Amino acid sequence: ARQQVMSLIMANHPDRCLTCHRRVHCQPGEICLRDDVVTHRCLTCSKNYRCELQTSTELIDMGEFEEPWVGEERSYYEAPPPEPDRANPFLEFDPQMCIICTRCVRACADLRHTGAISLSGKGPTTMIAFGTGGAVHESNCDFCGSCIDVCPTATLMEKPNKWVALAEEWTNSACNGCSVGCTISYGTRDGRPVIVRPDRLNPTSRDQICVRGRFHYDAVTDGQRLSRSLARRGDRLLPVTPEEAMDEAAQVLAAIKAEHGADAVAVLGSPHATNEEAALLARLAREVIGTPHLDHVGGPVHRAVAATLADAIGSDRLTSTYADIEHADTIVVVGGDIEESHQVISLRVKDAVVNGGAKLVLISSRWGELVDFAEVWLQPSPGHEALAAQQLAHALDTAAGEAGAPAGVAADALSRARELIAGRKPEPPSDDNGASEERPSFAVIYAPGPFSVEAATEEARASANLAIAALGDRAAMGLHYLPTDANTLGLADMGLEPGDGGRSFTEIIEAARDGSIRALLIHDDNPLLSSTGTADVQAALEAVDALVVIDSLRSTAAEHANVVLAELPFFAKNGTTTSGDRRITRQRPAAEPRRDEREGVAILVALANALGGDFAYERAAEVMADMAERADGYTRYEDLLPSRTRALGEMPSGRVQYQPVGAPEGDADGLRLITGRSLYTSWEGASIHSEDADKLHREESALINPRDAEPLGIRMGDDLVLAAGDAEVRITARLDDGVAPGTVFVPAWYDGGAVMALFPLGGTPDGTTAVQVHALQPA
Repeated sequence: ARQQVMSLIMANHPDRCLTCHRRVHCQPGEICLRDDVVTHRCLTCSKNYRCELQTSTELIDMGEFEEPWVGEERSYYEAPPPEPDRANPFLEFDPQMCIICTRCVRACADLRHTGAISLSGKGPTTMIAFGTGGAVHESNCDFCGSCIDVCPTATLMEKPNKWVALAEEWTNSACNGCSVGCTISYGTRDGRPVIVRPDRLNPTSRDQICVRGRFHYDAVTDGQRLSRSLARRGDRLLPVTPEEAMDEAAQVLAAIKAEHGADAVAVLGSPHATNEEAALLARLAREVIGTPHLDHVGGPVHRAVAATLADAIGSDRLTSTYADIEHADTIVVVGGDIEESHQVISLRVKDAVVNGGAKLVLISSRWGELVDFAEVWLQPSPGHEALAAQQLAHALDTAAGEAGAPAGVAADALSRARELIAGRKPEPPSDDNGASEERPSFAVIYAPGPFSVEAATEEARASANLAIAALGDRAAMGLHYLPTDANTLGLADMGLEPGDGGRSFTEIIEAARDGSIRALLIHDDNPLLSSTGTADVQAALEAVDALVVIDSLRSTAAEHANVVLAELPFFAKNGTTTSGDRRITRQRPAAEPRRDEREGVAILVALANALGGDFAYERAAEVMADMAERADGYTRYEDLLPSRTRALGEMPSGRVQYQPVGAPEGDADGLRLITGRSLYTSWEGASIHSEDADKLHREESALINPRDAEPLGIRMGDDLVLAAGDAEVRITARLDDGVAPGTVFVPAWYDGGAVMALFPLGGTPDGTTAVQVHALQPA
């Protein structure tokens, strides 16, 4: 009976190998001895020996089943197969392999709530289709790869490395694409990762990841990574031995310290690094070099948010967990488009709405996919998100304080949002039945923009007020903070922040530009991509007497260095990171060094000792064992439950305090430019200014509202010039009413971060800047 059912399943799939008793004897170059019309065989399939259909036919011994192949009269190969779709860089769709199991349809609709895949046709012509039946990349597919995970055949395959993706071993690790901390498994072959699958360790991501986690490990090829350290010889960076590079790096830093003092040296870290590297870098700066000037690009924004949360709730260490979001029945999202910045959190919000019947109020100046799931979308002018959130807090509790009307928000939408929120205030829990320990039914999700301290502060105040108004002294359980980068919290916990009298990132750049800072040590970051004020950053990198960069890439910042120490990429490192809800995730190496690259821990220990330190660490585990004694909430590897252990430390006191909320001042003249992180562009690709940083080329246009475009004579597809001061950016126009009137949106990492040049160093109070926009006239 099982063989008969399987024969029906196989009616839509090449069948000769699957039903042949001697298939193990065939070789790829041989013709099929059963049927000379065979054009596709298991031996020539990229999913050979990892195909669920192949395994199933072997288990039920289809090679011994005679019907319906008696006399060899039937052949799948008599009809021409449909053409495969290989037009995008991530996913291949081959309809001739499809057995119409509809797993992909259900995964896309039920697990991802995207609906990019459907059934087309009927009866014997039924087949899987993307969108309206066109190419995959022309549909609303976001290339999360969930359909690939459930596909039993080679119908849906990862395009990168598909012919070598039969992994020799699997390595559990974590993604550093954002602060959710999704756990993933790297399939490795010949010492290199060739495939990625989600790992269910993280209770938030479980079996789902996004395009960054699945495909961006391959966004930069091995040939584009550093395999040898570099040192400046004249006006060129040339390969040198690791020993030469280390000696030279130590010499130039020591020379600046000796001549100008430790105060003339500054150190910049990265939220893309591990906790162990951050801890070593902080100790190197303070204990060995003796400088208090230590920070990272996102440091000022995070510290502003952390201080606000401490004032409002008693601590910035929130007890909320991202896994609780899908169980809430009322959700308010404040900030940018979390579908692009923190996609798995967006997915859990969709789960709550679709599966749990939750009501969502979205406060965002730009359209995102969550708009389709929101009961009310408040679209304030950029910088006025805090006022919109404060209006909702006031609707729950007048003691939260009034706020002015947020510009750009329709009065009826604001009224509906206030009524909705006011009618869904949770009942205070009873301590008698232990309900105070239950997860709250009200969730506030706050995602600050990465470039404005003032806007982040006001939005954090309003978000905290909203959580307090809804949950009272349990606000820390219902407020969810989404840091801008992967290990932002880990860096703060490891002490990577300015010391007493130390300069912040912005102040470090200004001091380097003006000559007060004479030497910079940059680890694992590229401020020419990550920071606003590109001209100031460029001037600072050119002005310092010594620039030492530790990186796996020859980034645009590394091009200015005296010495570049070649480091292993993140997926080849051993260590930990801390997610936005304070889960400690374990990073294990999934690649081997190709030449002279070394782990960041080894490089930092060697550099510290070359500068006169006495670091005796040999492994990342030893660094964390030391930090377990120094950093609240951290523990040794042997006691760590990856993605379960949380670095909470001292808990919030339960005392809450409403905070005053205002709206940062902005420049009202002309169109205002906004920017933000995007989903498809690789940070590493953008850091080396790769033309394929956005392999889909979906994020290479400026979004402008049609109402603004018409008086300027701008049409869809026109080449635009955006200018602010002496800086300008050339980009293609895309008319989109998803951006608020009066604003233009350009992805932050477009063209290697070109848009950052249009913003002043340190950003602006409301996160926008005035730009002049005009269309280029055809030659």
